[in-house]
Amino acid sequence: MKSLEQRLLAPADQLLDQAANEVLPEGSRTAARLTVLEAAAAATGGWSLSDFWSSAGRDTSNLRGDPVAWADKVLATIAETPIPTALALSALSREVLTAAQQRKTGAYYTDWRLAEMLAAASVPKVVTDGPWIDTACGSGVLLAAAAMQMPAGPQRDAIIRDRLSGADLSANALRGALLSVASLTSDLTAVRGFAGRLLHRDSLRSADSWSEIAPKGVALVIGNPPWEKLKVSRHELAKRAGVTRAYGTSFDEEVDVAHDRSLLLSYIEEVASGTRLQGRGEHDLYKLFLELGMGIAAENGVLALLLPAGLIRAQGTENLRRELTTLASDLSISVIENRANHFAIDTRFKFLSVIARIGKGRRQPIALKVADRRGNLPTSAVRLGRPELSRVRPDLTIPEVRTPEEWDLYTRLAANATAIGDPDGPWRPSYRREVDMTLDRGSFRRTQNGMTLPLIEGRHVAQFRWRAKTYQSGEGRSAIWRPEPLPRTRLRAQWHVPVTAMNPGTVERTRRSRIGFCDITGQTNERSLLAARIPHGVVCGNKVPTLAFADESLEREDLFLSLANSLAVDWMLRRIVTTTVNFFLLDTLALPNIDEDSEVGRELISLSRLLTASEGDGRADPRKIGQVRARADALVAAAWGMNVDDLEVVLRDFPLLDRGQPVLHGEARSTVTADCVLAELAGILSVDHPSIERSAAALAAGAVPFIPADYVMGVAS
Repeated sequence: MKSLEQRLLAPADQLLDQAANEVLPEGSRTAARLTVLEAAAAATGGWSLSDFWSSAGRDTSNLRGDPVAWADKVLATIAETPIPTALALSALSREVLTAAQQRKTGAYYTDWRLAEMLAAASVPKVVTDGPWIDTACGSGVLLAAAAMQMPAGPQRDAIIRDRLSGADLSANALRGALLSVASLTSDLTAVRGFAGRLLHRDSLRSADSWSEIAPKGVALVIGNPPWEKLKVSRHELAKRAGVTRAYGTSFDEEVDVAHDRSLLLSYIEEVASGTRLQGRGEHDLYKLFLELGMGIAAENGVLALLLPAGLIRAQGTENLRRELTTLASDLSISVIENRANHFAIDTRFKFLSVIARIGKGRRQPIALKVADRRGNLPTSAVRLGRPELSRVRPDLTIPEVRTPEEWDLYTRLAANATAIGDPDGPWRPSYRREVDMTLDRGSFRRTQNGMTLPLIEGRHVAQFRWRAKTYQSGEGRSAIWRPEPLPRTRLRAQWHVPVTAMNPGTVERTRRSRIGFCDITGQTNERSLLAARIPHGVVCGNKVPTLAFADESLEREDLFLSLANSLAVDWMLRRIVTTTVNFFLLDTLALPNIDEDSEVGRELISLSRLLTASEGDGRADPRKIGQVRARADALVAAAWGMNVDDLEVVLRDFPLLDRGQPVLHGEARSTVTADCVLAELAGILSVDHPSIERSAAALAAGAVPFIPADYVMGVAS
């Protein structure tokens, strides 16, 4: 997979490789490419290449070709792209890393569009003196983009000469940063000033360096720090050693991690010493760099960083969130998806642009922008009042609301709800990961006998169903699964686990039914929260955590099942989930205050049991089951105080529903599920609504609500 930037610059990249073979055939490929790019920077900036090389101490005696001729060709190719020359030179200066090296270093390079966006949002906010610093600058794309915010000429030259600064572990990256910024000025004095503030070092080990450069603090901390957990993975070590394998498959031979783990622990001890905001759990480089950035920013200094979405989601980042909201008088957060191929990774990957003014001024509401499903950010932000955020999200995780209307609905629902993990609430579940799919793999068996239990995996579980798909063949991510129709379902497991290999507590857990949920999910999936009653006599893998309540009340479990599988609760979850429903996140999920002994509570329990029993029942009519689910959803919405307008806001968040269902005349897609739920709510509230006629027409046309697309489109995963 390649990013858009990589595709656009592919012709220039090929030219550079050709140039490298001619200009420096016996040297390193990277050095030869950088030599040609320095010539391109000189041509762009209008300064003397020989003087630049002389001041940089560059030895050119081993050159075998003319880099200037090649530079002209590269610049002509860049001119055919929408990428500004300085930012293209930075991109082309990057060292070529393998996928394993990228993951090890967290080097997911900054796309030129993100660099321009971050610089445009932060540089105009700079009002204080002091340097502009990137603590992990790579080949300088963000520093170049920041300089480009200033008018060309003396003003930009002064910024480059006196204020730009950066650090990186790679000397080659710093060479790229120097040439890309140098292309923005004709003043070699400014270039030499900038070169003197490019530091070849690990910023996390060099906090004192920033005190020397900025004794009064940094005016602008701009960056895209490495995003990488500090841990040793057998899978990554095997791939680095040249082993070809898919994640989740068995290891053919043991991989020794002891040496790498020892080195890593020493590094963590060094860089984490003295930090106070890193939280529990695994260390992550971006968290360390964020704490560093907040620590070196001046009063009224600006912090502008690209960060993983875990900052506003994860339990381990709560201390960082609290510090950021405490220090920042003005805080803007944009939630971006990789839909525009900024990075050469999954287009669904989410990340943040965080712009903060660090200072003692009046605390403004947090300005939040959330990208739409095409990856586009809105023009205006939703303003989240900090006291209100603290009330509805005590841990300061930030719900992804796209409009003021969504924020209003979220706060109203949260006010009339209780978090699942509230110690004073009715739920307070205990969770268990019954079998670990990696650590316990050695005990798994392919065939069943009287001493094993079938293993339930994430693909088995859907809403109210624990046999939604059956295993066919393959292993890991390459495994093939087949969707099972509701009335004719059967269980076929990929693995069977000996009872003797299980923890005694797990064995006891498998002797009764319990609630399980699929913890792998996504905000843009057809549905995000998938919960089912898991029967006795099977064991669940770690991707299907199970929960139980203290009194083991079946009524409470079935009420929980109705609520968890409702569209309203799913909508609340989608505001705070990324790709995993972990225990921390589920504990913070708000459920409506419905007592199991109330009239609506008793009906929801009855409907939950009916829906659970329908799986595998040859007499079950999917259309009637769909209408039962619509009734349950409407009951939850009504009990939560929602009207049909509120429910319409919720339903807009589920555009993948009803794919493959018959459509109403003149329409592009079916909305049978939304229409049936809205019609039920309209009936409960005794109001007229177009969904009443629409749902009747859709059902008459053969549409069936709540049928996942897999079951009508022949898709197997």
